[in-house]
Amino acid sequence: MTGTRRYRFTLFWASVLVGLGVGVMALGVVTAGVILLLPRNIPIPYGRPPVLVAAVAPVAGFVVGAPLVMIGQLVQVFLDQRRLLASVQRSLRRWEDEREAERDQPMRGPVRPS
Repeated sequence: MTGTRRYRFTLFWASVLVGLGVGVMALGVVTAGVILLLPRNIPIPYGRPPVLVAAVAPVAGFVVGAPLVMIGQLVQVFLDQRRLLASVQRSLRRWEDEREAERDQPMRGPVRPS
């Protein structure tokens, strides 16, 4: 199983977390806009002023959505680091194999007097 296929499920859910976080933040902003534009048709609990509820809605959206985005991006960064580290390790192995081959069969040049 290749590295890309092995972590495809994790990468998918990390992307879902980022999308969900952005959606929650956008929902908070849209909710604030709806509350400000349609104050008569929206029942607000506890008799709070609509401006206060409209100010709290985007803040709540960012408070809930930002951690989702951060967790999703953090998982994506970890997967990218894993991929890059595997590439570096392959390059180092290849370089080490070349150095080992040079040690086993050194190039012969002109014979130099001692």
